[in-house]
Amino acid sequence: MKMGPEHSRHGSELSTFASLATIGLVICGLYFGKEVLVPFALALLLTFLLTPPVTWLEKLKFGRAPSVVLVLTLAVATASGILWVAATQVTEVASNLPHYQRNIQKKIAAMRNPAGHSLERARQNIEQLRRELAGKAASDEKAKERPSTKAAGGAHSVTTRVTPPVPVEIVNPPSSVDLLDSLGAPLVRFLEQAGAVLIFALFMLMQRADLRNRLFRLFGSGNLNTTTTAMDDAAQRVSRYLFTQMIVNGSFGFLLGLGLHFVGVPNAPFWGVLGAILRFIPYVGTLIAGLCPLVLALAVFEGWARPLLTFGVYATIELTISVAIEPWLYGAHTGISALAILVSAAFWTLLWGPIGLVISTPMTVCLVVLGRYVPPLKFLGVLLGDEPVLPPEACYYQRLLALNEEDAQEVAETYLKEQGLLQLYDCMLLPALSLAERDRHEHALEEDRERLIYQTTKDLINELSEQTAYLPLKERFSILCVPARDEADELAGLMLVHILRQAGFPSDAIAAGNGEAMIKSIEERAPDVLFISALPPSTIGQARSLCRNVRHRFPSLKIVVGFWDPTAEVGKVHERLGAQYVDKVVTTLGEAEAQMKRYAGSGEVQENATLSGLHDTPLVVS
Repeated sequence: MKMGPEHSRHGSELSTFASLATIGLVICGLYFGKEVLVPFALALLLTFLLTPPVTWLEKLKFGRAPSVVLVLTLAVATASGILWVAATQVTEVASNLPHYQRNIQKKIAAMRNPAGHSLERARQNIEQLRRELAGKAASDEKAKERPSTKAAGGAHSVTTRVTPPVPVEIVNPPSSVDLLDSLGAPLVRFLEQAGAVLIFALFMLMQRADLRNRLFRLFGSGNLNTTTTAMDDAAQRVSRYLFTQMIVNGSFGFLLGLGLHFVGVPNAPFWGVLGAILRFIPYVGTLIAGLCPLVLALAVFEGWARPLLTFGVYATIELTISVAIEPWLYGAHTGISALAILVSAAFWTLLWGPIGLVISTPMTVCLVVLGRYVPPLKFLGVLLGDEPVLPPEACYYQRLLALNEEDAQEVAETYLKEQGLLQLYDCMLLPALSLAERDRHEHALEEDRERLIYQTTKDLINELSEQTAYLPLKERFSILCVPARDEADELAGLMLVHILRQAGFPSDAIAAGNGEAMIKSIEERAPDVLFISALPPSTIGQARSLCRNVRHRFPSLKIVVGFWDPTAEVGKVHERLGAQYVDKVVTTLGEAEAQMKRYAGSGEVQENATLSGLHDTPLVVS
């Protein structure tokens, strides 16, 4: 029983509502279940990070349990040592801050008065002089008033101002119990989270095979290939990302600590280690890693030279890593777009706070992998991945539809640099022209856009032809290319002529016209091989008619049809064109070039002495 349009629309609306409701429930579950999910997520990332060394130890016959315990112990010992050194250094920095108070006050005064200390001293001298003059005038007034007062009564009254008492409140100093209570709660909370993470990581590392098999059972035993590929891809991407991030952040910390040491900043190794740790926090951590030593340099050193050197060291290292190194490394290992990293950082931070910011990128990597291998989640791969959303031919065509020929030419130039001329023609320009032809036949392409598409493509072909270094032309036979119907077929013929001339074959093309005019041009040029360029859709009828007329007029002429659709079945196309009219059918420019080389090698096409006019003509249609 067929469903009507109303039922289909209603079903689509229900499906959309169900998808939105599912997404909302998942987000609510992530938010309200963060007490359990955050340690689990951290443990999962720790498992990805520690799996390679555990696997390496297992291959050395250490056994699974000893390998897991040894690696976890080393990881905990390393983290504890870093935290202990950090706490010691923080205490030292805090104890030295009172010694830097004088420099801090000078810097604050200088920032309040950017004109300079000399102007400040001048202002203070003027203010002091004004006060002295005002005090002298007041004393003169009092000296004049005293004699007149004594003359009037010989006595004077003294008014005494009574200052109200200042309320005093006795505050007991905080006891050690209070201090322990205020510090104990966060410490206990941290230890609880750390313990949960370690327990989860221990069981994940010990039960890796069991967890993998359960995931296979969850996704279905019929999808073993897809599930295995997805899991391997996710594990490799996340592990490589975490390992790469450790290397990059460790290098940043080492270089920062070394630079600060030569500048003379106190506790330089500590600031390097802190910078390496803070850099695991996207965006915010990097700024804090540079701000802390800069503030300390402002407090420690007199003047501005060393603080500026401190900022220069940080800025040089950070810009080198973030601009030159990270895009190359992370782009190759995560597969996430830059915008997706920013959006995911905001999303996970809103859900899980600072911990969400730290784990945002690895979590997004897992979502991208799910979007790549799970069809219902394909939208995640499109939204978050770094792969081009539009293929090159669609991107080129879309830019021309937007009347932006500069962007379209940039797309073509980029593709040319990456793939070469033949691939540019076969895999980009010909498919783009096919898209334009399809829209034109459906009356969905406006005349101004159609004109821009054809003219821009033609100019591009002619420009590339002028830049090409051609091989010496072979004199064995000549080739003429004619369009089956319209300008799109004509442009495809221009591309073919360019490719054949680049290979050393004397070739030429003529413009589209009526049948008699093209037959006359063929008779005048008398080629050895005639290429009929037909760009789908809706060209096979015109191509068949042209082939039949040419065959009747020139029975011995080699006729090759370029039906520019790589997905077409050559046998069926040949049959529809008429086997008695057509010698060969090719579907790509690469096949056309290969066919001409076969003709040249076999000597199947005989030399025609009347074809010298084709050898030196420019690559433009007549």
